[in-house]
Amino acid sequence: MEPCSICGGEMEEEKTEENKQSFMNDSQKKKDGGSNTVGISTICETEQRYRVDSVVRETKARLKVDGKLCTQLFCLPYHFEELAIGYLTTRGLDPAYIANIEVKEVDLTICEILVTLEKEVYRNPLTVNSQLRIKKEDVFGYVNELEEGGILFKATGGTHVVAAFSRGSDTILIEDVSRHCAIDKLVGMCVTKGIATAESVLVTSCRQTYTTVKKEICAGFPITISVSAPTALAVKESDEFGMTLIGFARDKRFNVYTNDWRIL
Repeated sequence: MEPCSICGGEMEEEKTEENKQSFMNDSQKKKDGGSNTVGISTICETEQRYRVDSVVRETKARLKVDGKLCTQLFCLPYHFEELAIGYLTTRGLDPAYIANIEVKEVDLTICEILVTLEKEVYRNPLTVNSQLRIKKEDVFGYVNELEEGGILFKATGGTHVVAAFSRGSDTILIEDVSRHCAIDKLVGMCVTKGIATAESVLVTSCRQTYTTVKKEICAGFPITISVSAPTALAVKESDEFGMTLIGFARDKRFNVYTNDWRIL
């Protein structure tokens, strides 16, 4: 096998033109967790070859609350209950009043998440008052664990990876095709496992925008670390609500955009 400069991995033996069609049809809808295998054509500067590749799966999730359609999300086909809890929590709903969640499969690419509430109680975003502090070595360690844990990303290159690190609790790591759904699923898992977000650090592979930071503030995380960039509105919102926002955490360096007193 030879390395390919485009795909960055190893390629299978070259296929001839006559077996191209059978090879390309060998996409068999093989499901390996969150990915399918497909036959593809890889074109480099000097050649074209056919090989099998892994692509991430995507499902439409219809979220209904008390019988009414709330939203439609596109995500990996699992952790639907956590997705619903996290989505509603990061929209300000108090998850303590979720009475029941039922997941129904409509077909192979669509599911419905049916949420029943005891009553609809919303909470306004609060200033993050957590006194949690971490060392710079912690930042490097968390980022390394995030990169090592992104198994589906390594296989497909098609997911965002997020993780919550808490002292005294298990690390939670989630991958999803949508960065918003990844954060929602993580928040939902923290809620179901009883993990205190006020004493946890959120680490993400995705850029930080106004909408992602808003979710993190609603969830109560005091520190968000991203290997990517923040936007100006993300910095403004983090500063206003007292959250520590770290960006470009890679290669043993990082930038602290707001509330650097939490970094020792």
